[in-house]
Amino acid sequence: MGKRFLRSIVSDFQTLTASADITPVDLPVNPLSHLLLTIEGTGTANTTLGLYSYLSDFATGLADISIRHRGENVLQGTGGDLMMLSAFLTGYHPWGEKPSGDVGDVRSMTFLLPFSRKPYDGDECFPATTRGNLRFHMSAGALPAGFSARRWALESVELIEAAPKRYLKATTITHTATATGRRRIALPINNDLLGILLFDPTVVTTDAADYNPSRVKLLKDNVEQYYPESNWESLHDSYGRRGVFPMQLGGHIHFLTTIAAAGETEEQELNKSEPPRQYVYLDFDPTRDGEYALETKGAATLDLDLSMDTAAGTSRFLPVELMNVAAA
Repeated sequence: MGKRFLRSIVSDFQTLTASADITPVDLPVNPLSHLLLTIEGTGTANTTLGLYSYLSDFATGLADISIRHRGENVLQGTGGDLMMLSAFLTGYHPWGEKPSGDVGDVRSMTFLLPFSRKPYDGDECFPATTRGNLRFHMSAGALPAGFSARRWALESVELIEAAPKRYLKATTITHTATATGRRRIALPINNDLLGILLFDPTVVTTDAADYNPSRVKLLKDNVEQYYPESNWESLHDSYGRRGVFPMQLGGHIHFLTTIAAAGETEEQELNKSEPPRQYVYLDFDPTRDGEYALETKGAATLDLDLSMDTAAGTSRFLPVELMNVAAA
């Protein structure tokens, strides 16, 4: 008999209360390939310009998601961060149904939360554990203007016969800018790094091309590695190399200048500062087999050296660590 997977409901649909934490959920004990988080929203009337989105309302309404093993974060970030991280690592893009803007219509969107670069990989998944040790936590943000109510559900994909050798860990490092210029962000050491997701809090809405960060370099023991220095704008090439299409994650715009009502324009449904425009990915695994993984064991320091254009906003960084599973 071939290998088997088991996809099952971990937590069925229940209300997602605005600006509140859910009750933590125990996850299955078998090796886990990934989780599937579905958010359902009931639409409001399209009466306010620029407040409606096909995708962003779902992602930005998730202030923090974390999977914790014995209290330690394994995967942690905002809804938008983990959506983008999954896209870069696995190529999975969120998918939903009923993209309607009518009041009272119910829409849903499903996000993949990965423990591996390749879903269903028996060598790379979270190892078997004891009931109660691995738990799902989530903090909801404020209710987006596009929804009058939300619900959530969680499913898991277990790999019954898997004996994993490794799994992925990614947690958030934050930096709030108080001045322009260069600064360093310390990165975790001891495990190989496969990449780093970077979030820029500035949204370019004028002619000024200001970014936090605007230039990026990587230093290991104060020696330049992999990225001696790159511009933020140029690092967007990671979308093309990783097959991450902004159109699938960020919507598009139809300029219909003869229509004034917000509810009648496609622009309001499909575009609203969608996440892709504020992210880049530093790739240390371009061949996706670990051949170029950044070795950090034995290093004294590992830093991102960044140049900030503005003195405001909180940048976020999610290093992707490849964790080895100890032999039984």
